[in-house]
Amino acid sequence: MHLDKKSSDEIREVIIEAIDVLKFRNENPFRDEKSGVDQLIPYLYQPKQELSGYLDELKVFLETEKPAKIEKQQAGYLLEKILLLAFMGLEGYSEIKSYQSASHQHDLLISGENTNKAWKTVCEALCLRDSQKNQFYRGILCEAKAIEGSVSVNTFSRLCHIINMEFQDTVGLGVFFTIKGATGFPKRGDTRNRCVRDARLCQIIHYARSGKKVIVLDKDDIFELNQSGALIKILIRKIKEIEELTGLPTTSIDNVIDVDLPEHLKDLYND
Repeated sequence: MHLDKKSSDEIREVIIEAIDVLKFRNENPFRDEKSGVDQLIPYLYQPKQELSGYLDELKVFLETEKPAKIEKQQAGYLLEKILLLAFMGLEGYSEIKSYQSASHQHDLLISGENTNKAWKTVCEALCLRDSQKNQFYRGILCEAKAIEGSVSVNTFSRLCHIINMEFQDTVGLGVFFTIKGATGFPKRGDTRNRCVRDARLCQIIHYARSGKKVIVLDKDDIFELNQSGALIKILIRKIKEIEELTGLPTTSIDNVIDVDLPEHLKDLYND
């Protein structure tokens, strides 16, 4: 059933009001998988129709053996398009701009006004709050890296530096869209990582100093973005992982409840 803009706006208002009600019961319902807010998040992120086609193109590229130089360049543009379309699926943003730093790297800046209820709800979900000033940051700074290897320490620290120096008062979250993640980060299928190094160490130090998080999406995360609510759910899990430092990769959003138990307790949970 197709809804006109007025109907969509009315539904969005009802959803935001429902989330406000949940906050009376739980200060941050977005961190509680059993709060019920998980059923409302899909209304804050609806993937654009074009996204599925670009994800299919990315899959074809990744299956190509020994891609030519021009194909690698096109993959970079493709990942940038996926990044843009993904964040265009968020509700309430008022600005989406390309930002070019002194190093000529193009980043994507997504921001909104705190007076917009939908955007403020997105910011609450992603914990984009300056605790000292007791106010929400308005923006997210993103970068797409379609490189053969993992994102290096230098590349990771560059984005951290820009957030701290150029967007100190406005940006509260940094996001990398990558194929193979970043150096030192655990990947799906890995055992618990008890050693902190490389870009992962940079992430932790940056968070400790500034209170701001820079997270990394890899291809496993990106291929889930064509589901309603997916982007917000993925970002929430990445943000929680920085705070908890589990040493494990984030699980698929298809796993409604994130379980991390020792072997002798897993059987009890599965029962």
